[in-house]
Amino acid sequence: MTAKPEKWISAQELATYRLQSLPQTKAGVIHRAKKSGWTSRKRVGRGGGVEYALTSLPAEAQAEIRDHHAVKLLSQPVKSLEERAIDREVSLAMRDVTRLNDKQRQVCDARLAVVVHLRRIAAEVGVNQAVALVSAQSRAGTLAPEIAQWLEKAVARKAGAGVGERTLKQWLADANRCDNPTERLATFAPHKTGRPVVRLEGLRWLPEFLRHYRLKNGVGVNEAYRSFAAAWAVAHEGDVSELPNIYKVRRALAQIPNVELLRGRLTGAALRAHQTYVKRDWSQAHINDVWMGDGHSLKMKVQHPDHGQPFTPELTMIMDTRSRMIVGWSLAYSESCIAVGDALRHAIGQHGVPAIYYSDNGSGQTNKVLDTDVFGVLPRLGIEHQTGLPGNPQGRGMIERLNQTVGHLIARQFETYYGGGADPETVRENLTGVASLAKAIAEKKTELTPKQARAKGKLPRWDDLLKVIEAVIHHYNHEREHSEIQCTPAALYAALLAESADEIVRLSEVELRDMFRPQFTRVVERGWLKLHNKDYWHRELEKHDGETVVMAVDQHDPTTVIVKSLDGDWICDAKLDGNKRPGFAESLVESARRKRAEAAIKRAKHKAEQAAAELRPAIEGTPAETLSDLLGTGTDGKAATAEPEYQFLRTAMK
Repeated sequence: MTAKPEKWISAQELATYRLQSLPQTKAGVIHRAKKSGWTSRKRVGRGGGVEYALTSLPAEAQAEIRDHHAVKLLSQPVKSLEERAIDREVSLAMRDVTRLNDKQRQVCDARLAVVVHLRRIAAEVGVNQAVALVSAQSRAGTLAPEIAQWLEKAVARKAGAGVGERTLKQWLADANRCDNPTERLATFAPHKTGRPVVRLEGLRWLPEFLRHYRLKNGVGVNEAYRSFAAAWAVAHEGDVSELPNIYKVRRALAQIPNVELLRGRLTGAALRAHQTYVKRDWSQAHINDVWMGDGHSLKMKVQHPDHGQPFTPELTMIMDTRSRMIVGWSLAYSESCIAVGDALRHAIGQHGVPAIYYSDNGSGQTNKVLDTDVFGVLPRLGIEHQTGLPGNPQGRGMIERLNQTVGHLIARQFETYYGGGADPETVRENLTGVASLAKAIAEKKTELTPKQARAKGKLPRWDDLLKVIEAVIHHYNHEREHSEIQCTPAALYAALLAESADEIVRLSEVELRDMFRPQFTRVVERGWLKLHNKDYWHRELEKHDGETVVMAVDQHDPTTVIVKSLDGDWICDAKLDGNKRPGFAESLVESARRKRAEAAIKRAKHKAEQAAAELRPAIEGTPAETLSDLLGTGTDGKAATAEPEYQFLRTAMK
């Protein structure tokens, strides 16, 4: 049985086509239709049953029906007008209107507007006369401006002398056959013009070319084509008559989605960066439900606290996923469990214990000291440690973006920044300069080269970096409105905390002491320990003079450090500048300062009087004839009485 493709088609007819994408029996087609929810209606006429709308069939089935119909048309003689009308109706019914672009939809709207105008005139003078009138006016250019604009867009061509009567009548007939907006859109939207789209399934050479293009060495299209052409010539014994040229290859590649072209050229995280992804919704979580942490190498150089050489530090930040607030951070020489533990201790000390800590699989994040049941800090506190998939940073996009924003903002505050956007020549000059200067200082050179002299002051100290980190994180938490939550992270955290303050689990000071702190080994010198240009003292350290001890520090509170032996035994809590005293008694210093200030005031007053004297005008006098006249003595040798008007001279000369 050979059935004609119809706008509505029965299950028997679909089974007759023996489509690859559908069952090839009537019962199978009916079962698929019910399962997939195809649009159906009762079959009119003999036999009863139901029939299905072609547009509700799967896209693969519609494509096969189109191909079947095309083959059938080529094998049949020229059809009658009635058969052509049926074929046109089927073609329109199977047209996918969801793929129409804006221009096609605008042309459709313009044609329907012209149809409405024709019907309005036809109601007065008849269809034939209305069509003739509009066609004549369009050729003469006498249509109303609004109608002329519609018609210009409706003909879908750049230039022309109006529109013919045949076209207008066809538009009217098409409009009368349409029952709903979808049919009108499929009927009146013009088909795309230009080079027809080639179906990739028919390009037998494409898989062979992709084998030369999908390589991990980043080969380009031209290079891949040369390799492909050489392999083709060998495989076909020099016959290149069917070898596609490079322009045909490029047109075919333009139809392949970019992510498919990259498959084989990229792997792992690089490929996943081009693929779609799942967005996590954190809006249903509570604060302290999930914390996310990660370490990030700051794109800058800082002076090493121990040896003074420039190096790249590691900043570990921990974020509350619900509020986006940075709850804890730590600065370290490199990513390690100590850095992560210190950041967790800082966060837990201020905001309580989280339910889940989510991190990557880095060595610092997955160290056994954090996770083992016996010694691990996280299990001891009841914290579930979840790690992301290896090589999948997209799974922690929130903290990765934080590293790119906050981390780069911190590094850009210093002249040793070498990240994105920095001038390469300036970066090279600064980094080589500070490295050379640090080497010269280590070698105790007295004379500096011009390059070393220019680098002075450019390499930040450890404490300077800590202050900038504190300021930038405070700005992020309290002053910068986050685009995802439409407020500052600190404001959202505070609002949520007010709703669930009783649920926050906090640790005591004693419990926090047992958590990680950055540790450094130092040698005791007569009761003193030196760390990061700071001096710590405790009387108990006198007993350990010359011994190497361990200092556990809190970067966020440097006033005290925990001192332990190399075996881990607690020695003391050394205090910052614990045994420093003023060089002299405070009263003696204050007295000396007062005397110095009084002397300075007296000298300033004397200078002011001298300046005032210099501003007074000079006094005119008569020349002295004798020494007595010059000295101001009388004839009896006694000093003459000074004139009042000259008294200021003696005052000025004192």
